[in-house]
Amino acid sequence: MRVFAIRTFVCGLVLLATGCGEGESETAQQGAAPAGAVVFPPAAHTWKDYEGRDVDLRDYRGKIVVLNFWATWCGPCRIEIPALVDMRAVYDPEQVAIIGVSLDQVPADKAQPLLGKFVERYEINYPIVHDGKFELIRTYFKKNLNSVAVPMTYVFDQQGRLYRSHRGVPMDKNRRPDPRGVLGDDIELLLARS
Repeated sequence: MRVFAIRTFVCGLVLLATGCGEGESETAQQGAAPAGAVVFPPAAHTWKDYEGRDVDLRDYRGKIVVLNFWATWCGPCRIEIPALVDMRAVYDPEQVAIIGVSLDQVPADKAQPLLGKFVERYEINYPIVHDGKFELIRTYFKKNLNSVAVPMTYVFDQQGRLYRSHRGVPMDKNRRPDPRGVLGDDIELLLARS
């Protein structure tokens, strides 16, 4: 029984590490929140970034928000992060916010140096917060935390309504990884609406 439990746990980690397969995108009508629901920011909560500074999600109200859940050990996340870095350089931060949420399960005192090295290596130019206790991710997966995969990206409109969610690396129409194109299309459409 113990061997079965260990094997099951290891298999679960492998699936989580690989992003649980190909990327999937869902519109709000199909996603985790009802269409038109105001779900960002989810609550009045301040998070610490990798340098220990406060990041208050309420500061991003009125902007398009790309909320990306990831982990340092996640291979697919390493495909997606450079695209997010490029997008941060392209879009006006007054209109579009990109926030990375690390799900690395390490204590806060170990998270800051771990994330700092990762931010430096990938030249990340947007806020990175640590959610090692899964408090923020639970907001979006209240019923089934087992369905969480990384990377997981949510795109919210300027009113805080969920526009689209992307599980895994966003794929183009030909099923090729294209986070820059897919997320960029989402942002462009929302900017055109305003």
